[in-house]
Amino acid sequence: MKKAYKTGLIGYLLVMICSTLAPIIFNDEQLHALILFPLILILAYWTKMNGKELGLEFGSLRDYVWAILYPLSICLVIIIIAMVTGNIVETKYSNEMTGKIVYLFVYTLIMAFTTEEGFFRGWLFGILERDKMNPKLILLLTALAFASWHLPLFFLDPSFTYSMIPIYITGGIIGGLTFGLLRYISGSIIVSSFSHAIWNTIVYVLFGFGSGIGILGIKQTNIFSPESGLLGLTFGIVFMAILWFWTSKKIGFTYPAK
Repeated sequence: MKKAYKTGLIGYLLVMICSTLAPIIFNDEQLHALILFPLILILAYWTKMNGKELGLEFGSLRDYVWAILYPLSICLVIIIIAMVTGNIVETKYSNEMTGKIVYLFVYTLIMAFTTEEGFFRGWLFGILERDKMNPKLILLLTALAFASWHLPLFFLDPSFTYSMIPIYITGGIIGGLTFGLLRYISGSIIVSSFSHAIWNTIVYVLFGFGSGIGILGIKQTNIFSPESGLLGLTFGIVFMAILWFWTSKKIGFTYPAK
C-alpha cells in the first residue's frame, strides 16, 4: 500500500471518530463539523503540507463560473419544475430574509473553507495527490469519504430521517465528485468552498434543511430537494457528468492538472 493511502486512511479514520464522538460527548451537534478545523491543522503539521498542496490558491474566473453554475443551474431547474407542477403555492419571504441570506452565505463560506472543504478537498485531496495517484481515483475516494462523513447526522439531527439515507448519501457522493472536480481544475479549495457556500445557502433557505421545509413551501422534499430529493440527485448527476467530460477534454486526468 502506498504511503499516501495509509496516511489518508489514518486522517480519515481520525476525522470520522472525532466527528462522531465529539457531538455526543459534549452534547453539541455543531462539533460534528467544527472539530474538523483543529484536526486539519494537526494533520497538515504532521504531514508537512504546504499551502499549494492544501489548495490555498484563488483559482481563475473560469473556475468560479463553474462553481456558481453548479448550485444555480440545479436549483433553478427544480424551481421551474416545482412551479409548473403546482408545488410552490406560497413563499414565506420576510423583510429580514435578505440579511439572513447574506449572513448565511458568509458564515457557510468560512465554515466550508475551514472544515469540510479544508479536510476533504484540502488535506485529504492533497495527501493523495502527493504520491501522484490517479486523479480519477482521488476524486472517487475523497467523494466517498465526504459522503460517509455525513452519516452520523442521521443519529445526531432529528431533521434527518433514515428514509433519506439512500438518496442523501448518493447525492453526497455526486456532490463530493463535483466539488472535487472544482478543486482539481482550479487547484483551489477557495473555489470549491465558494460553490459549497452557494449550494448550502440556496438549498437550505429555499428548500429547507434535512426534512424541514424552506421558504418556497415545497413539502415533497423527497422529490424536489436538491440535496435529498430524486430531482436533485438526477440533475446533480447530469451536472457532474458534464463537468467531468469538460475536464477530461480541456484539462485531462494527468498531473500537473494545469
